[in-house]
Amino acid sequence: MANSYHIEEADLSECASDIEALWSTNLIGYTVAGASAKLRLGYVDNPAEHGTVLLLYPVGGRVPCGAQGLHPRTFHLGTRRLRVAGLADFAIDVAHRSLGPALTLTRHAVALCAERFNITYGLPNAKAAPVLARAGFKRFGVMRRYAKPLATRDKLTQRMPAWLARCCAPMLDRALGAQDQLRELRLRTRLACLPTTWDDPEFDTLWARRPSALLLSERSAAMLRWRFGAKGRADWRACIGRDRHGEARGYVVWRMHQGFAEIGDFFSADPDAWTVPLMLSFARLARAAGAASVSVAFFGRSEVAERLQTSGMRLRPGEAPLFKLPGAAPDLDVPEHWYVTAFDNDED
Repeated sequence: MANSYHIEEADLSECASDIEALWSTNLIGYTVAGASAKLRLGYVDNPAEHGTVLLLYPVGGRVPCGAQGLHPRTFHLGTRRLRVAGLADFAIDVAHRSLGPALTLTRHAVALCAERFNITYGLPNAKAAPVLARAGFKRFGVMRRYAKPLATRDKLTQRMPAWLARCCAPMLDRALGAQDQLRELRLRTRLACLPTTWDDPEFDTLWARRPSALLLSERSAAMLRWRFGAKGRADWRACIGRDRHGEARGYVVWRMHQGFAEIGDFFSADPDAWTVPLMLSFARLARAAGAASVSVAFFGRSEVAERLQTSGMRLRPGEAPLFKLPGAAPDLDVPEHWYVTAFDNDED
């Protein structure tokens, strides 16, 4: 089966229509226009470096039947700059959808990434995970989802008459808000989350103060603007958490999705100290915006995961395995050094 296919590194200009056709036909939720925007934003305009798409062809054919995208990232650990690739946009045409072609493509990606990058990782779906494992990737950890309710009326309506839900919801909502107020009193630290623009210089200020012990994908203002604020991205917005002296302590990137506040990224110069007040301050902003709940995904430092739960969030279904190519330096293979959010998932 492997000898029936060959792989080429795509010229993104010449092969654009082939890539867009593959993605729009074989990836759920992709239109041709959406695939075109993804190719431009994720690969051509990537500020880390030009992205790569590997195309799988049947021997003797000139129409590709598979694609594997490699999203370049720059990661930092202390003073070290690391070239990193995130796997994304893996597609096999339905007529070739078997283990052989998929494994041929993924093994070629493994060989290329081992040559070019310090770290290669992916957050595959259930169907792609076994292919990554067969190709040489190792399951490194799990991206977990945390959430908490902010408003109760919709949930109550599912369990009781609407008129009763309307009566009970305000009391329960006030109780939820009071719990967060009590958490802030115990902290004796309170932030105010204020909306901001993607050009806010505080993003670069916070990034310059990043903790040296964490392995972080670059979160400069330019990277955040590319990842969340560029034309064609979803309707992401940002807020800065400031203390009572007006000093920026962290930020949250989020969007309203089907009535809940979905956090795309959160970051502070000292996540151990500021994650709880940052999440509590964001909850106030999300309540004011009408969100029924708030949700965030995270993998890495256990203290940060604990702080999310201290802010009132609880683990929810929807874990995503994180796979990583072995062979990195020993300190890059320690989950406690990592800090990964939806910001680092290039599948969307």
